[in-house]
Amino acid sequence: MGRAFHPVPPFVAVLLLAAAFLLLPSDRAAADGLRADNGVLDLRGFDPATMGPARLDGAWEFYWNRLLTPQDFAASTAPSPSGLISLPGTWRGMLVNGETLGGTGQATLRLRLRLWPEADTLTLRLFDIPMAYRLWANGQLVAGSGIVGTDADSETPLRSLVLARIAPEGEDLELVLQISNHHFRAGGVPEGLRLALPGPLEAERDRIWTFSYFFAGCLLITLLYHLFLFHLDRMQVSAGYFSGFCLCMLCYCMSSNTSFWAINRFLPALPPPWSEYVPLFFYMACAPMLFRFYYSLYPKVFHPAIRYLVDLRLAVFFLLLLTAPDYRVSQYIAFSIFVGLGCAIYYVVRLFVCTRRGMSGAGLLLLGSGVSLLASLNDGLSHAKLINTPYLIQFGILFLVVTQSLALAKRFTHAFISVGKLSEELERKNRSLMAEMEERNRLEQEVINISEDERRRISHELHDGLCQKLTGARLRASILNKRLAGTDDATTMASLVALLDASTDDAYRTSRGLWPVEHDPAMPGPSLDDLARRIAKDTGINVRFEMRRYCGQCTNPNMRTLYRIAQEALTNAAKHAQAQTIRVKLRCPAQDGVTLTVCDDGIGRTASARKGTRMGGLGLGIMAHRADVIHAKLTIEDAPQGGTVVTCAAPCDKLASPTATRRTLPDASR
Repeated sequence: MGRAFHPVPPFVAVLLLAAAFLLLPSDRAAADGLRADNGVLDLRGFDPATMGPARLDGAWEFYWNRLLTPQDFAASTAPSPSGLISLPGTWRGMLVNGETLGGTGQATLRLRLRLWPEADTLTLRLFDIPMAYRLWANGQLVAGSGIVGTDADSETPLRSLVLARIAPEGEDLELVLQISNHHFRAGGVPEGLRLALPGPLEAERDRIWTFSYFFAGCLLITLLYHLFLFHLDRMQVSAGYFSGFCLCMLCYCMSSNTSFWAINRFLPALPPPWSEYVPLFFYMACAPMLFRFYYSLYPKVFHPAIRYLVDLRLAVFFLLLLTAPDYRVSQYIAFSIFVGLGCAIYYVVRLFVCTRRGMSGAGLLLLGSGVSLLASLNDGLSHAKLINTPYLIQFGILFLVVTQSLALAKRFTHAFISVGKLSEELERKNRSLMAEMEERNRLEQEVINISEDERRRISHELHDGLCQKLTGARLRASILNKRLAGTDDATTMASLVALLDASTDDAYRTSRGLWPVEHDPAMPGPSLDDLARRIAKDTGINVRFEMRRYCGQCTNPNMRTLYRIAQEALTNAAKHAQAQTIRVKLRCPAQDGVTLTVCDDGIGRTASARKGTRMGGLGLGIMAHRADVIHAKLTIEDAPQGGTVVTCAAPCDKLASPTATRRTLPDASR
């Protein structure tokens, strides 16, 4: 049986196509087929209209350890060259007088050109020469960068882009280039010089700048977006790390040769040492941010040891900046580039594992990281002159940012869908819970209504049954007591009459406590005024009752429950508070519901607790339950001058036209 065919995933196909495009050898250098030979470059057959800018590559005359000027070559005894140097390239490793040259030193390079006809005004581009140099064309100083010197103290290197305007006279053009390198690992001209008519090189520079500003805008928007996400939810650490990565990459690209130092068009140029190492710092800082971003997304796939590697890479860079000479720092940077490429390969491999496991967003991140890796390889190979392609790191990073944004959008879409489902489920459960709560409240209210009905029934049965019988028995006993007056049974009969009197009073009191016969005609339910009068009569405590009502006829269905709360509060105050005076207030202002307040001048809850006296107990729980059933707010607290204040504020949805305020003043009997 043959093996099953598995189609190539789309992101793998894109990576293969990008690799083929980037790594195919370029034939641009061979397009013109012209190279300098023995310090002479013949461009008489060159057509700038069809062949583009001319590359001044090939063998230049090389004068080692000598800083010569055009006047030196115009003398009768012109200096002899030390050899030939192939540009673009460096003198590191060259043999001069049997000696292998190192990376540092100073030299003069010379090239004589034979120009094409009508070459009256030209533009010469010198790009990304990290050392100090000066350039003469036909004896005129036309370009320079930094300060050329014979040692590290006298030299000031400056990496820059220079477009020098040249006006040759005739068909011959002599270029004399002084270069000194005492700060970097290899001196020379790593990027070849280019010559063209005015226009193409300037257009190329402007095109690079335009894309760099577009790239910077995309990074800035992405940075702010991810930073805002991190600000809203600190748990989204991946968004915070990616915003840090975007910041480092933005600063690196805008201040480095990849954008032709585009930031210098708006901000003053940094001092020469800073202009070299500030971009490198941001380049080094990108790796820790990027790894932490990946690790925050897929902690089970990315090994935490890589974090220590990228952090150590950045720390060593700082240490070398403080202690080592510049050329050592330059050597370390070259080493760090290979370490960075290794990390990039590791990221791609681990993201491929994440993709195989079906982790969210891993495929898009793999695509972006793969293209970014290929762009980095292209730039490294192009810088080493193994291929002849432009720098593509900005395109690679932009592609990475786009894919990361798509991955983030995918993750958020899944999150929003999940949140939507959870919200629907929560809403459904909330509706069910609200229905259950309403049913529970209805049942609780029904239980209270049934309890009140049962209390009324028992009260009526006591009043009409036991109380009447006890009253009859008391009357009969009174008659017998009179008849037996003066006999031996008179004392016993008098005791029986007193017992029947007390029992009858207790029975009537119990009947009225269960359901008072007296009702306020202006309010539903039992009368609070009568309740205060009975408590005062039974306990001997001065009970004062005040009422201010907004409505002429109260129809609030909660008044019956407030009566029970007041009854429990008065009973607690009479039994436990050791009060002399109790004030009961009922307030019902317009639009504010009804408020019941029971305040005594007793020992208070705190003092009662210190004495070990239990205030209320089950009664307080019953009060709280009754208040909860009618959605009232119950508070019990100590009064500032002593005593206890019980306040219950209940809603009222029955509002009538206002009438005169009614106030029940206490009388002496209360």
